[in-house]
Amino acid sequence: MRIIRGLPDSLSVVDCALAIGNFDGVHLGHQALLQETVRAANLRGLVPAVLTFEPHPRDYFGRDTLDRISTLRDKFDRILACGIQRVYVIRFDKDFASLTPVEFARDILSRGLHCRWVTVGENFTFGKARSGNYDTLCELGRHYNFETQSTPLLFHGSARISSSRVRAAMALGDLFEVETILGRPYSVTGHVVHGAKLGRNLGFPTLNQYVIAPGSNARPALRGVFAVRIHGLDGTGTIYEGMASLGTKPTVTDKKRWLLETNVFDWSGDAYGRIVRIEFVAKIRDEKKFSSLQELTAAIEHDKEQAYAVFGRSITR
Repeated sequence: MRIIRGLPDSLSVVDCALAIGNFDGVHLGHQALLQETVRAANLRGLVPAVLTFEPHPRDYFGRDTLDRISTLRDKFDRILACGIQRVYVIRFDKDFASLTPVEFARDILSRGLHCRWVTVGENFTFGKARSGNYDTLCELGRHYNFETQSTPLLFHGSARISSSRVRAAMALGDLFEVETILGRPYSVTGHVVHGAKLGRNLGFPTLNQYVIAPGSNARPALRGVFAVRIHGLDGTGTIYEGMASLGTKPTVTDKKRWLLETNVFDWSGDAYGRIVRIEFVAKIRDEKKFSSLQELTAAIEHDKEQAYAVFGRSITR
């Protein structure tokens, strides 16, 4: 899969079947859209591609910053797993937001991306002031020589499958609901980076991974302390159990830098630079600011007991 920021140059552009969306979380509804794109591309001899946006349009317009379900790495990995070969990441800025529906169809879809087939969700809107909808896209497709298709919304029970529903479940710590909507257990993948070594000094060494890009005002949708499984730690295929905190470490710093800190049970070693996947199993508690390091240490001891219980284990003292 190729990830291209902005429009491709004239030498690398290819005729494509394109899915348009933000794809935060790549839930079951997104997966249906992507799989239909791959099917349409194969039938027509096109390259299956995705057009997505960074930052999220709602972040740009400043109504309220959306909590992020996926890191960019995880989003792109899930898109790739659906069979997509190209991802175009368009910067959502003043110039892009001012495009009319005609300009978007002509300059971005037709001339810029060589779209020959386009699919969107049935509630899709586009163009300046959201002035275009699916009917507008169909009309413009006839003029600029690309087919259009609307992918129906998916429901689980009586509720629509959506990124908003995933965020709501994450806010409640309902990881079973999250897994149901995503079609897989929720996980975060990233490089292990150096930290302040505070966990090690307290007796709980951690793997540290950043989950939000520096300078971003976004927050992860899932926050707190969790029982987790750790994948890819030592190259043997062993899946380890552990506990993790996803937050800003309010007891020791006022900086709003979102960090995933994972204490791995029954393992010790150096994983710096390794790409590790953390699978979230159960929520233990919300993040809390403690009055002292002693109080924090006691809370972590209790968290470990709770995490052990999730895995059907008990701590031998």
